[in-house]
Amino acid sequence: MDIIILTKKEAVELYGSEDCKKHFAKYKKFTNKDLEISLINEMKRYYHAVKVIKPEKGRGFVYELSGKKDEVTPKEDGRINNGAWRIPYTKNMDIMVVSVLEQGLEIEIAQSLSKWAVVFGSITPAEYELLQSRYNEYMKSQHLQDLKDNKIILEGEDRILDDFTYIVKENINQLAGTLNRMKKLEIIEYYPVYKGHLKDTNETINLHEDTVKQILTLRRNLMEQYDVGDWYLNTFKNSPRTKAYNEAWSAGLAQVKDEKGDVLGLDYYYVVYAIILKARKKKIIRYLEKYNKEAIERFKHNNELFLTENKACYHKERRYYVVKEAQEKENKFLSKQTKICALDENLQEVYGAETLTKTYYNQRENFTFDEGYYALYFDRMYAERIQKLQEFYGHTFK
Repeated sequence: MDIIILTKKEAVELYGSEDCKKHFAKYKKFTNKDLEISLINEMKRYYHAVKVIKPEKGRGFVYELSGKKDEVTPKEDGRINNGAWRIPYTKNMDIMVVSVLEQGLEIEIAQSLSKWAVVFGSITPAEYELLQSRYNEYMKSQHLQDLKDNKIILEGEDRILDDFTYIVKENINQLAGTLNRMKKLEIIEYYPVYKGHLKDTNETINLHEDTVKQILTLRRNLMEQYDVGDWYLNTFKNSPRTKAYNEAWSAGLAQVKDEKGDVLGLDYYYVVYAIILKARKKKIIRYLEKYNKEAIERFKHNNELFLTENKACYHKERRYYVVKEAQEKENKFLSKQTKICALDENLQEVYGAETLTKTYYNQRENFTFDEGYYALYFDRMYAERIQKLQEFYGHTFK
């Protein structure tokens, strides 16, 4: 039986959720046992046995994976049994996706998930533009100026726009979850199409499978070499490690070859997704009976008013959820904090443990960087700013 040994860092990169990756990037270990349990459960979808063991060399623990499964075990979805939705408005996404595909309202079969989100109505065109500004400093500066001109944010509070942009990005991740579930149940066809941009000719091409493998391998190896992940690269854009990674990534990507062995000269690549309605109406109705029982009777009539009400309900619930999450984030920042400190060998003998837990409260004087941003927390204005941003960029009904 083949046995694979993964360090915790390797396991997090390969199988960890976004929350898991963020946590591990911050602490370099698991201070939240539930996240590690979730990681182990995810690996058990791929392997029959997953053990936490002491390696032959080194002091930390590693994972021993054995008995690779022929088929990956599907994730359990509690919503099938109890109808519960952790994020209430995501149940409305199913109707929005089906209604657009059924009416043939999509412009292109293959496009980015953020563009699909606009087509389905889960984000607004303004939110889409905000997502694009992550890669364009001029666009971002224009957004910031508009917000200041409209008194949505004040000077020194620029960083909160990054927070709100991340909230919009989370919406795209939620759409991906909805699409993956609908694909698994054969309601839609949903698959990625990789494209690359040739710097010298300004041409965009479809990438061969072999080329995609080279790109993904390059990315993984560089992340390992520079000890970075997606969360780190997005959060610490100006750090020396991020700059070094980006330089190496650009140089490596330019040398990637096509299936014939010729260097392509890529300066960037991206993924678009093809989405096509697969199921007939009867199957769609059975699907909705399982996932969204209260909507089924109105959906059967395909009432235009119902589709409008469903979309309005989605945006109303989303607005409430976004503000509630911001309020919880504000409360958490001002509440008692816990810090886990690693002890050296001498102190480990004194305390009889590898780590020591300390509690404290965040103090304004300790946040001399981004003062305007952190003042929003201390003055209890953070949630209010997020609400204004949601209202400024979000959907409005005439």
